[in-house]
Amino acid sequence: MFESLFVRTVAQCVEAGLVDGGKLHVDSSLVDADAAKESVIKGAPQLMAALKRAYQATESKLEESSTPQSYQAVNDRMMSQSDPDAALVRQGGGDSRPRYKHHRVIDDHKGVITATETTPGSIAENKKLMELIDEHEKNTRSCVQTVVADRKYGTQENYVACQERGITTHMGDALSKAHLGRQQGIFGDEAFSYDPVHDIYRCPAGQTLKPRRMHVLRRTIEYKAPARVCAACALRAQCTRSHHGRTVQRHEKQAALDVARAQAHSVAARRDRKRRQHLIERSFADAANNHHFKRARWRRLWRQQIQDYLIAAIQNVRILLAHQNPKNSAAVATPLVERVTTLQRCFAC
Repeated sequence: MFESLFVRTVAQCVEAGLVDGGKLHVDSSLVDADAAKESVIKGAPQLMAALKRAYQATESKLEESSTPQSYQAVNDRMMSQSDPDAALVRQGGGDSRPRYKHHRVIDDHKGVITATETTPGSIAENKKLMELIDEHEKNTRSCVQTVVADRKYGTQENYVACQERGITTHMGDALSKAHLGRQQGIFGDEAFSYDPVHDIYRCPAGQTLKPRRMHVLRRTIEYKAPARVCAACALRAQCTRSHHGRTVQRHEKQAALDVARAQAHSVAARRDRKRRQHLIERSFADAANNHHFKRARWRRLWRQQIQDYLIAAIQNVRILLAHQNPKNSAAVATPLVERVTTLQRCFAC
């Protein structure tokens, strides 16, 4: 019901010409759960799993996280007794505490919220991008042409998925700073030329790197030069610090990835990301200052979803009223907000 209410406000904004639908901005924000840090208990993963089943938790904390399978995450060993759906997440330099994560899509034209999703706080932002794009297209009945987001969303998987759907990627590059410190003074992969006929790379010194193995999870092929060749190379100090020889990773859809990265580093992309900083952050700030966004009113994931749908719906209605009747929008919006607040209180009871 509450999702239908939100979708209806999006449709009204579309009818009023406040949604273009072609360019969208994506981001997420953490929401403090209605649970204290003292409610968190620790134990073995088997015990926590049994407790979560007993509490009938609605969603797994690690189902869509980017944590490697070999790593035992903190949410496998800890759980809040007050709200078992909320995941323990650290924000900034503070302590870990139970939190949810609100994922939001903002249309570029007038800042209308066109899609939302609520998850436990441990769910990685980049895992939700394509689902949010699908929801945006469904709610607005339009095709996305450009997606704007920060570096957290600029993964190889998202770049390739957007290119396959013809979407321009104005997202920051997740690898741009990750490799900067480690490869200071070292030739980047772009310095190596690829020969598609023989399926080899040639290094700046003219040596050959042949395919060595396939990384299934990363969907990349590793190309490597012989260690003895690298050891005798005059450019070794500028190429690698490894004793095993230089390697280059090539994605199985590298051509699409190169196009996406070129779009991400374009002047237009930097301009869109700068606009995104105030457009979507303003939307989050408005929700926090006026609609109790940063703190959960109720417990459990499905109730947090209701809160987020209500807040997004109210913000859209305010945008709609402001553009239809700027002078009287505040007077018209006040009774509406009062009705929704009453609805929230009735639901809480």
